[in-house]
Amino acid sequence: MRSSVFDKGFEGFISKYNTPGFDFDVNCVRIFVCTFFIWKLLSRDFSFYATVPEGIFHFYPFKIYPSSSYILTMGLPIISEIATFHWIHWFVPRPSEFGYQLIQGCAVVLLLVTMVWGRGPRRIFSIGCYILLIYLWGHLFLAGQEIDAVLLYFGLLACFTMGDYVDRPIWDLRTLYDKEPTVAAGRTVSTFFLVFVFFYFASGLKKVTDLSPAGWFSYDLIESLEQFRIRSDVGVILVPKVFEFLYPYRFLDYVLPPIVYMSHVIVPYVFFRRSAVFKFFLFYAGFHFMAFGVGISFTGYIFVWFCLFPYHKIVESLARRWSEGAGRSRSEAQP
Repeated sequence: MRSSVFDKGFEGFISKYNTPGFDFDVNCVRIFVCTFFIWKLLSRDFSFYATVPEGIFHFYPFKIYPSSSYILTMGLPIISEIATFHWIHWFVPRPSEFGYQLIQGCAVVLLLVTMVWGRGPRRIFSIGCYILLIYLWGHLFLAGQEIDAVLLYFGLLACFTMGDYVDRPIWDLRTLYDKEPTVAAGRTVSTFFLVFVFFYFASGLKKVTDLSPAGWFSYDLIESLEQFRIRSDVGVILVPKVFEFLYPYRFLDYVLPPIVYMSHVIVPYVFFRRSAVFKFFLFYAGFHFMAFGVGISFTGYIFVWFCLFPYHKIVESLARRWSEGAGRSRSEAQP
């Protein structure tokens, strides 16, 4: 019986994974992700890392998260350095300030090329983007800082880089819009959804394994909002004042955190019912906005859900409505 349920579940997953999708949608994700990374690169200066001691980059994850078994295996020095392409510094020293600026500039140029022209021959443009970006953000990772704010975008970048779909320049997207859906494009779209599912579900699973049922209701959310607002007043951290209206409603401590935890647990639902993506977007946009109140500024995650929108269907619906509206206008104009 258990085997039969598993087999049906697996068959349902494979069927959904192979659902045909539009190359148009995948190319829209390519443009969105490249635009995001360009914005991130232009808003920071990685040349700072040329001025810090080498020892800064030895805060490996297994030292910081000793209780997490998967970190013990995936956060070891050699694996971390290979994954971030910092293995190159086994042989050559770290760049100078100008060297970092050059790498950052090359990353911006490659992102622009990938955004406008596509992945390039043998996907060399997007692969180059991934290598340069993971190298730059690897400095944060190896310095003991979390890179959660960009993990979803790195996952999407990897998916459309490795996916088997039709790539087109921006000016040629119309030809993709007229193209029929394919299984290859659908599989790439499915991997986009899986990136979100794994990211949020892993967080939900951690809440299930690390917290007792009572622990789901023990987070003092409103008190934390007040505390971070006080810190903001003395200049320690910037927190919007918009959350002040929540202070009288202490009962939200027992409502909002469990809802968020549960949303992480049920997020696989969006993979199988993709029409629900807009509802999940609204919820997680609200969730990540609320996180500003406790000093967690993941601005990109308010918008990253746009990558899962069915753009072909949206454009098709808008074009149909415009055509119908134009037809009515012409008929009304006739005597």
